[in-house]
Amino acid sequence: MAKQKEGVDKGTARRMIRSTEGCAKSITFKRNNKSDAVQLHDLPTDILGSILSRLTFRESSGMGLVSHIWRRLWRSCCWKLVFTRATMFQPRNKSIKRTRTNFAMRVDSFLRQLHTHSPLDKFVIKFGLRRKHTCHVNRWIRFCSASRARHITIDFTPGVKGFAMGLANSKYIFPLNVFSGPDGSSTHVRFLHLGYVCLDTTSSGFMAFANLKKLTLHKISFLGGLQCLMLPEFNSLEWLSISYCSLPGLSTCQPLQRLRCVRLHYCYLKKIELEAPNLTSFDLTNPPIPFVLGASLKVMEANIKLLSYDDNLDYIYTELPAALSHVHKLSITSPLCIFDELQGFAKISARFINLRHLTMYLPLYGDLESIDGILRLAYLLELAPALEELELHANGGDVSVGWALRRNMLPYPHNKLKRVLISGAFEWEGLMELAYYILRSANRLECMILDPMRRIGGPPLDGWMVDKGWEMIKEFFEGEEFRSILTIL
Repeated sequence: MAKQKEGVDKGTARRMIRSTEGCAKSITFKRNNKSDAVQLHDLPTDILGSILSRLTFRESSGMGLVSHIWRRLWRSCCWKLVFTRATMFQPRNKSIKRTRTNFAMRVDSFLRQLHTHSPLDKFVIKFGLRRKHTCHVNRWIRFCSASRARHITIDFTPGVKGFAMGLANSKYIFPLNVFSGPDGSSTHVRFLHLGYVCLDTTSSGFMAFANLKKLTLHKISFLGGLQCLMLPEFNSLEWLSISYCSLPGLSTCQPLQRLRCVRLHYCYLKKIELEAPNLTSFDLTNPPIPFVLGASLKVMEANIKLLSYDDNLDYIYTELPAALSHVHKLSITSPLCIFDELQGFAKISARFINLRHLTMYLPLYGDLESIDGILRLAYLLELAPALEELELHANGGDVSVGWALRRNMLPYPHNKLKRVLISGAFEWEGLMELAYYILRSANRLECMILDPMRRIGGPPLDGWMVDKGWEMIKEFFEGEEFRSILTIL
């Protein structure tokens, strides 16, 4: 019976061996004369460890149940520990209650079987635990630190029911000091993800992670009053993500030379001052605020989502080019309330000097007294002299604005723009005035696509509404002048 458990079929053995890298080209297997099965445990230990490392946590732990040989091997070669609802509970087994206490006991049982001196590649815990489970979690954190895990994820974000039960005031307090080793640093940690935990108001604890490359903070609370989170001098940090944290401000103590990507979502920041000279990607979801990125001249891509139902064009035309003047690809999502009458082109000192591709998602609002305010979007041609592709996706909301009166506006010559896409033209007829202006201004325009369909927000339009929009656009642009360039979907 023991031999049958230790043996696996030939096909499975060969597939597992082929998945390893650096294995010997010729390996001799022992065969059982009765069952003619390959004995995997006769392979060299380093190869068996490589095989286990390529299995999922559930598969590798299952291999540890095959025999005492595989159990000993699994204990010494378990490099990835992933404790989640999926790995700790069978999805079809309804007899076991998937409670927090049950989860904690199962994790404790697993960790007692392992050799704590074995280095870990990944240590993941994702379950809606509370502060009352601190005694369990502290043991896991100490185990994680002693095992010198490189990839650490501690995420206690609860489900919908958990939020309804008021868990926000019972978050686990994460002990950053545990990772301060005898030399004062946790040099082994490369990736740190913390979700739904509490941190001390000072960021001094982060200074222990000298070689940290990726830091993610999600729904974090800070004990005590916090005016601004000061990031320490991370020598190796390349990726920073902070989301759904109540965070008044974010700044850096020293320039972060290796920081490439920054994502700040729904933190309602009032101050952003980052020194990251080699930053290439910036993603911000926040109410409109001035922000400073220092001498970040290498930003290739930026995504800005503004959380404000106001006339945000002035902010887009002034603050964004001042902070992202060298960006190559820019996406802006902004509710746009059209209240101002058209007065002429703004005289702006800052420009998007390297901007090639601009995409704007605009839920539009307004009133009938400012029907031509939407033509202020034409300032984009002046704002981005190197622009080659422009996409405008509008959603008229519940407001229907009439025809914008075509002004005798002199076109602003633009010699780079080649492709334009405007969707939602059926609901906001003023967008066709904007399209007409762009057609007259872009000297090298190769293609303009007008789509009457709504591409962002709201239910899809009925077929007859789309047909009506198509006829309206066709009537507006009747004639031969732009027929070779214009496409109506």
